[in-house]
Amino acid sequence: MNSYIFIAIIIACVVFITVCVIRRRPDLLLDFALRACFGTAGIYLLNLALGSQGYSVNVGINSVTILTNGLLGLPGFLLLYGISLYYSYV
Repeated sequence: MNSYIFIAIIIACVVFITVCVIRRRPDLLLDFALRACFGTAGIYLLNLALGSQGYSVNVGINSVTILTNGLLGLPGFLLLYGISLYYSYV
C-alpha cells in the first residue's frame, strides 16, 4: 500500500514539473513532437530500406523508441540503430 502512495507522489511531481516547463517554454513541446515524428518516420524508412537490401538490422517502433527520438533527436536515432546492430551480431 505504501508503494502505491510513493508512486502516486512521484507521478504528481513529474506532472507538475512538466506543466511548469510547458507553460514557461511551449516551444520545447513542439520540438519534442517534431523530433519524435521525424525520428519515427526515419526508423520506418530505414527499416524498409535495410529490409529490401537483405539486412536483418531493424528497430521496432514503440513508445520507448519514440520517446528516445523525441528526447535525443538524431543522436537517439543513431543510438537505437547502434544498439540494434550490436545485438544482431552478438
